[in-house]
Amino acid sequence: MLVAAILVYAIYGQARTLAVIYGGLVTLANSILLAWRMRAAKRRINPDVGQDLRMLYRTSLERFVLVVAFLALGMGILKLDPLALIAGFVLGQLAWLVGVTTSGVGHIED
Repeated sequence: MLVAAILVYAIYGQARTLAVIYGGLVTLANSILLAWRMRAAKRRINPDVGQDLRMLYRTSLERFVLVVAFLALGMGILKLDPLALIAGFVLGQLAWLVGVTTSGVGHIED
């Protein structure tokens, strides 16, 4: 994300750079929520399938609402460039995906 922000700053200037960084921060907030829920799930004692499914649905809904709210805040109230904001969000998601894939975070053990 830092490299992308530097490139955007060099080409487009400060306004779009802030939008790219904000999009990346939305991804970070989304990832933090997911990590928090994963830790909470690991601490539960003897969860049943119903509890796991409810937590899965709840976490999915919370992440969706969080992303929509932050993107709406960025585009609406903060008046950030929508294309740059979404590009930052997508780049952040790709970085998160690469990081999770290569580090083995969330690896399911037998």
